[in-house]
Amino acid sequence: MLDAVVGAVIMVVVTSSLLYSIEVAEKAFDQAGKYPLSKGERELLQSVGISGGIDQEKFWKENVNEAPDQVF
Repeated sequence: MLDAVVGAVIMVVVTSSLLYSIEVAEKAFDQAGKYPLSKGERELLQSVGISGGIDQEKFWKENVNEAPDQVF
């Protein structure tokens, strides 16, 4: 009887851990690309001809921030 209770508790813990890990992964995907440009990203844009300041922010806004979050 005790073995069944311990087994049930283990199953509940494993199931809740799995659901939590899925939730964390979904949050990571939702937040991907939502951060400001890093120094290395700014340098990369400059190396391909997009000058600093307004051009970089425009590129960031048009291509990353307003990109669709889901594929239909």
